[in-house]
Amino acid sequence: MKNTFYSALLYIGLALFIVSCQKDAPEPECLQIEVIGEDCETGWFLLKIENTSTNGNNNYLGQLHNGYVTTDNLPAQYQQPGLRLNASLELNGEYAPRCVAIAVMYPAVKVTRLCGTVPSGD
Repeated sequence: MKNTFYSALLYIGLALFIVSCQKDAPEPECLQIEVIGEDCETGWFLLKIENTSTNGNNNYLGQLHNGYVTTDNLPAQYQQPGLRLNASLELNGEYAPRCVAIAVMYPAVKVTRLCGTVPSGD
């Protein structure tokens, strides 16, 4: 009887653990970015992450703050220098542009979601 009780507790604990691990992770927040232009390799574009945080804690995936990044999956209609838009970004640890004789390499990211363009205030 005691073994059955402990087995039941173990299975209930495992079931709760599995259910708690299946919660959907929140999507990265949309950041205001500006398309700067083409990077050193064809198909890669430089983006500038704007500091749009209202609480002063503008974390980008907990690793990067406002600054420059590069991506190769920016949709064609958004590949215009000077265009501002809102998008969710993720670090791309799989590959990056191959630049020769470039002193500055920007972190590679993937655009995971487009949240729309930002109206120009000019």
